[in-house]
Amino acid sequence: MEDFSNVLKNKKFVYLWSSQILSQLAINIMNFLVLVNIYERTNSTIAASFIWIAYGAPAILIGPFAAAAVDLYDKRKILVLSNFLQAIIILFYAILYKQFVYISYVVVLAYSVMDQFYVPAESATLPQLVKKDDLPKANGLFFMSQQIAAMVGFGFAGILSEIVGFGPAVLSGAILLLIAFTVSLRLPSQRRYVHGSVDTGVWHFFERIKEGYDFIRGKKTILYPFLFLMWLQVSLAILVVNIPAIGTEIVKTRPSLMGPIMIVPGAVGALLGTLTISRIINRVRKKIIVETALFSLFMIFVFVTGIVTHLPFWIGRLVLILAFFGIGFSYVSALIPSLTFMQLQTPKKLMGRLFGNFWFLTTAATLIPVLFAATITEILGATLLMVVLGVVAGAMFLFSKIKLSDNLAAL
Repeated sequence: MEDFSNVLKNKKFVYLWSSQILSQLAINIMNFLVLVNIYERTNSTIAASFIWIAYGAPAILIGPFAAAAVDLYDKRKILVLSNFLQAIIILFYAILYKQFVYISYVVVLAYSVMDQFYVPAESATLPQLVKKDDLPKANGLFFMSQQIAAMVGFGFAGILSEIVGFGPAVLSGAILLLIAFTVSLRLPSQRRYVHGSVDTGVWHFFERIKEGYDFIRGKKTILYPFLFLMWLQVSLAILVVNIPAIGTEIVKTRPSLMGPIMIVPGAVGALLGTLTISRIINRVRKKIIVETALFSLFMIFVFVTGIVTHLPFWIGRLVLILAFFGIGFSYVSALIPSLTFMQLQTPKKLMGRLFGNFWFLTTAATLIPVLFAATITEILGATLLMVVLGVVAGAMFLFSKIKLSDNLAAL
């Protein structure tokens, strides 16, 4: 950690980082618990998929307005208020979840709305707290903690619920957010005086989206990786939403116990994949790495899920753990080279527009496929869904082999 010593000595950064870790951990715990709770009470993957829609919709409907508003107000107050309101929302949910089954959607929608203000305020505050030379390291720590929070939150929320009960497990999320609220109070005021209004900011937001869209559409070396990365994100969202059904139908265990069997191995595979690909990416063509990852995903989804139900119980569980490890490893093996290639092909002045487009459009693009995939699972089962994901990965592999050999010679 010597490379990060200067950043970690900065108390203001540590306060912001601590708030991020605590809030990310709380939200991931909540997302998993609510997803499993809805599935167990309704036995419906369609009902569970609406949790994702409730979480994603505010990013489309409110995100542009929130991002514009952040530039006009004290970002410290936005961070503090967001953490506090999210804690109150989750606290009420811990009390009322038994009486109202579908209150889960309202709760997820409400704390997602708060996230639309928290995340841009956090991103805008970070450069104000660290030196320019330390910013890449600070961003690296933020990215790392975000991934770890997702792994811990999704990986162990179910176990926590089994040990202490659903209500106390939800309450732990509220406590984490109240601690984040307390930490955020230690941050300095970070008001940025911008001439204009929220309306002007929103107009500029969509103007930048259009500029980025025109750039993406006009350049195949950007368009293909962009669409591919969107597909990866959509596939991940589909897997996450269908975790309870995968647990019940394929793993043959309670959905709340899917963390150690599916999520933790997948996260460990993703971590090892990140370390491995980072070392070889400059020595091996990115296209070869991506195609190998796609073929691996095809084999795992199509064949492993097909044979595991015919294996003895414990051998089948071991095969599944290895399969989820392989999915995590293959996922980042496809993600990192594609993301790196797209970054290298994009002029620096358009980088913000490109990735603003990516996160905004990806969030919008996940909503219908997630609902459609949940319908497939509801009617035909989780095994078929896994096979469909594998077939799509295989089709992407063939497309890359046949169609992209000349178009993306630099990849």
